[in-house]
Amino acid sequence: MAFYVLILKDKEDENGVTYCFGPNEDHLGSLWLDKSSGEVKELQKIPVHNSQAFFQGAAVKVRQHWKKGLFPEKTCWAS
Repeated sequence: MAFYVLILKDKEDENGVTYCFGPNEDHLGSLWLDKSSGEVKELQKIPVHNSQAFFQGAAVKVRQHWKKGLFPEKTCWAS
């Protein structure tokens, strides 16, 4: 079974980046990435079954970009 997480940048400042994430643009939660430490915090859960799996996938992907010094406008995680 394929698993896909859409990840869209919402806002960015000198301290961190907020991303919206979910299975599609109609069902989105949000997370915040600390630019200095790479710590990721869930701000809003997705109103879908298995929401934690969507957060974990999004967190892994934004941390991969953070390690490269990147904060893309749009990305995704798939397995």
